[in-house]
Amino acid sequence: MTQRFAISTLLVISLAFARAVPAPAADRLDPTLVVVLGGGLSAGFSGFHLTEAGQKQAWPVLIAKQMGTYISVPAMRESGQVGVVNSYQPLRGLLPQVAQSGERALPFPFFTMNLSVPFLRVGDALNLRPQPQYDGIKLITAIEGNLLQTLANAILGGPLLVLQPPVLLTQVEYAQALNPTLAFIQLGFEDVVEAAVQNNAARITSTNSFRTDFAQVLSRMQMTNASVVVMTVPDPTETAYFASLSEVAGLYGLSSEELRTRLGLETGDLLTLGGMVEIADALRGRRGNVLSQGSVLSAAVAASVRAAVSGYNTAIRDAAQGTDVVIFDLAGFMHQVKVGGVRPGTVSVTGDYGGGFYSEDGIYPSSIGQALLANAVLQFLNSTYGSGFAPVAVETIP
Repeated sequence: MTQRFAISTLLVISLAFARAVPAPAADRLDPTLVVVLGGGLSAGFSGFHLTEAGQKQAWPVLIAKQMGTYISVPAMRESGQVGVVNSYQPLRGLLPQVAQSGERALPFPFFTMNLSVPFLRVGDALNLRPQPQYDGIKLITAIEGNLLQTLANAILGGPLLVLQPPVLLTQVEYAQALNPTLAFIQLGFEDVVEAAVQNNAARITSTNSFRTDFAQVLSRMQMTNASVVVMTVPDPTETAYFASLSEVAGLYGLSSEELRTRLGLETGDLLTLGGMVEIADALRGRRGNVLSQGSVLSAAVAASVRAAVSGYNTAIRDAAQGTDVVIFDLAGFMHQVKVGGVRPGTVSVTGDYGGGFYSEDGIYPSSIGQALLANAVLQFLNSTYGSGFAPVAVETIP
């Protein structure tokens, strides 16, 4: 039995989702079958790991409820020793070590519709497949030391891995096989966030590679005749994981120049979450004034990150130009959170660390942040398609 036959088997099974030939995408919004291609922002990654609770509070799940439809989620185990892989820990010794389960929780759906995989780059959406391992006949999805592959195995593989032969689909192939009526594409953030966290410009996906890969992702999703909503790429330097010298200095009644001189920093450098912890200790006399590697995002790398984000978003707009694809400005929304915060009702939510929008990791939204993002997406759909979806009641979000 060939891999092609296994894919055909999946397509036959997916006839349960079959639909009539739709009208042109620009003329309708049909949420009958929604798929999401994305990374950690759409998967519900928060607090340094992916859990069932976070997945069920992710913006795709929240908007599905408001649209009167359903998005199946590949829920991950909350805890347990089986399948635990290397934890996500940007700065060892300063930030908490959080274990990541590599197995799905039970019961789980056969098909996944939120296909978002944390740490997935746009090229991975086209090329990365599940790679299960076996101990005799026992299937092993968690691969110690490889968090991306482990999550791809669990999310894109899951029960499809037990078929003979296993069905090994990329994110884009999986989305095409489901034959969606509405598709969201949120890719690109992972192509720069690692470079920002590691202060390493070499980890940035080149704009040319991004342009080529994103155009292919978009073209293949357009072939499904789904309504396609693409999202711009947010700037990771505007997340709560990073803070300017002036922001940190203000917390301690210092000028940014005093802080810069004391710690030997350069103008335009940003402090990471770990750096903020170290500075607090230094100003209290608990450590010296030399910051650890990983505590600072240099001005030069930060500029490279911002330039890449700008190039990605130009590529996204160019790819969508002249098509029925619509663009939700996720970058603009996240920028507004950074500069002005959001006020849902009587509560003020800011983009500062501890301000409510971001989770403990400072990079990915909290449940409140996901709800606010969901409402921004719903408002966009209403204004674009003339729909009347009600917003998420943010005050009910835990």
